[in-house]
Amino acid sequence: MSTEIISGQSARIRTNELREGTFRANPDYEFALLDQLSAEEQQPLSALRGDANFYGLIRPRLATGLTTKAASREIAELFRILQEPGPLPQFILSELDSELTIRRLVLDGILQLAQGSEWICGPAVCDEDALTPTEEGARLLARLSLQAINHAASIVSAGATELSDRLYRYNTVPLTPQWLRRIPDGPALEQYLQIQVGGRCRRILDKDWTRVSPQSKRKAEQTAEPNPWLSWDSRTVPAQKPDSVGYKLYLSPLATHLREAFRVSIPAITAAGAHHFKIGSNVRGVLRPDKMVAYFPDRSALEEAAHRIAKELSGCPAQGVPFTTELDAGALLSWASDPPMEADVPAWLQKQSWRQWICYRLGSALAVAKREKSPAMPAWRFALERVRLEGVDVSTWIPTSTSWQSEPAAVVVSRLGHI
Repeated sequence: MSTEIISGQSARIRTNELREGTFRANPDYEFALLDQLSAEEQQPLSALRGDANFYGLIRPRLATGLTTKAASREIAELFRILQEPGPLPQFILSELDSELTIRRLVLDGILQLAQGSEWICGPAVCDEDALTPTEEGARLLARLSLQAINHAASIVSAGATELSDRLYRYNTVPLTPQWLRRIPDGPALEQYLQIQVGGRCRRILDKDWTRVSPQSKRKAEQTAEPNPWLSWDSRTVPAQKPDSVGYKLYLSPLATHLREAFRVSIPAITAAGAHHFKIGSNVRGVLRPDKMVAYFPDRSALEEAAHRIAKELSGCPAQGVPFTTELDAGALLSWASDPPMEADVPAWLQKQSWRQWICYRLGSALAVAKREKSPAMPAWRFALERVRLEGVDVSTWIPTSTSWQSEPAAVVVSRLGHI
């Protein structure tokens, strides 16, 4: 049989199929230990060497644009065993979360399920009767999020990394010569926001906030890349613990109204108890939808700040941040909850923002679906069904569980798209 994935009729992986079904490792993937990679391939993965949960990589055999996965020893062993088709081994079935693990692996195309004479995975194993949200009757940001997924699904010959990036950047305002003249550099942005020495907003900030230096921020994030944010820490509210769930408020006015929105928001987030906030550090940051973000220890404090801001900015034109949850002020204000530190993934992937987390998973799912010549369901719909398995309400973009369990089977290694 060809190594190409064959699409069958849409079906669910039922509990009895886990015990009685025949599975195989998808021949389009291969397993590799870190030491089996070339020196060039190993270089960006050096941080994985000291991670006790990392055993090797499950990667596409060819440059198909699919996502490389970092696998534990147990999943690597499962992948090895299923090189020969057969039932799932008992050591997998005995795990409490085995059903969720196998569903994820089959939907991601790592494993395939026998159905008659065919091997199916991806969209072919989804429940075609599952309720899928539509734009009709949805709130503004829910519609915007669906439009983003449809847009990414329409892109020809794009791999998981590019699709994820497109989703993340969706609804960014194009950079024009007018905006480049208006904000050509960092000092011009400070003038625009009135945060330069002696500026109107600088006096408000210096009273309650401490600016975070770009050097310390880059060091904390272990990157040499230019910092895309200007950020501040509260002088009175303690920082969030790394292993706790935090809440973030997005303020998304059109760039032409950012100065006023920024001025109004600082007293509001200060009074409500934000511990940190950031704003784009250059003209491109001003034009992105998630241009300003404030961080809170709990949902009630976030909602208090949003209420204060909405009252002051009534009628302010909004841009809107896809994959965030709309508040009563429409697309101008929205919120999300970042995953806490994930103990079972490599240290350099342990902290991701909500939008990074969701866009990488949506992009990977779209890449799987777009490979099928006769898909059982549209790629955009499959992407929604896939992120449901991660505990996301795709009609509101709210996590349905605050436990934020990381993928037990395989973790999306989002920075490895070129491998």
